[in-house]
Amino acid sequence: MGNKQEFTTRNHWLNAIIPRLLRNSLDSDHKQTDQMLEFVEDLESLKSMPSPRVMTSHLLSRNLPKDHIAKGGKIVHIIRNPKDVALSAFHHYNQDPHVTEVHGVSKELSTFLDSFLKGDSVYGSWFDREREWEEFAKKNIENFYVMYYEDLKQNGMESMKKLSTFLGTSTDPKFLQAVYDTCSIEEVKKRLESPFEKIFHRKGIVGDWKSSFTDADNKKFDQVYKEKMKDSKLKIRGVSFQTKAPKWSVANNL
Repeated sequence: MGNKQEFTTRNHWLNAIIPRLLRNSLDSDHKQTDQMLEFVEDLESLKSMPSPRVMTSHLLSRNLPKDHIAKGGKIVHIIRNPKDVALSAFHHYNQDPHVTEVHGVSKELSTFLDSFLKGDSVYGSWFDREREWEEFAKKNIENFYVMYYEDLKQNGMESMKKLSTFLGTSTDPKFLQAVYDTCSIEEVKKRLESPFEKIFHRKGIVGDWKSSFTDADNKKFDQVYKEKMKDSKLKIRGVSFQTKAPKWSVANNL
């Protein structure tokens, strides 16, 4: 796997944006369901994909192709407020027949949140996963870039310019704005073809957890976050416990 391949991690919004930036075009035949690393059968399948290849993954950093990392392949990791992540997962899992059949997902949010906070989720503990990625970032500053969903949503052009600079693609303001508009959640939804693709996109609202969490849910979540992330330097909005960012965080936007 060469250094012309970029991996986006954990977010399908970037899966629409990055291919367009790399190809300097508003058009893209890139489909998230075809480009998830977890669903690729073998290396031959990867070789058949047009370059530059953009893969999306929910995997841990330890599970990414070692050759890609060794050769300096770029990785973009996007982080979202875990409360919104949990709510999104709750709705997504309850719409996915495979997940509900295999994992027995609760249809009651508070019960689901209890499982989420314990790490009993499809991809394991959100907290452990983000701490692992945070440690990975310290060792791969030049080729690893962290984005925050809230920044991309609320400060779109600033985030797009930083992302383009990292990827080495055009930073022309008009082009970036056009890509951003083309890849808005509303526009992406219009282009979805299959029911399976549609369950990957819901509201995309920052702070949507506030419409569904009870006060008890929120208090419990903050308590667990404080315990699990007490040594973390991540700058996540909407949680009650934060720490001061370290010097090394500047390079990769942590």
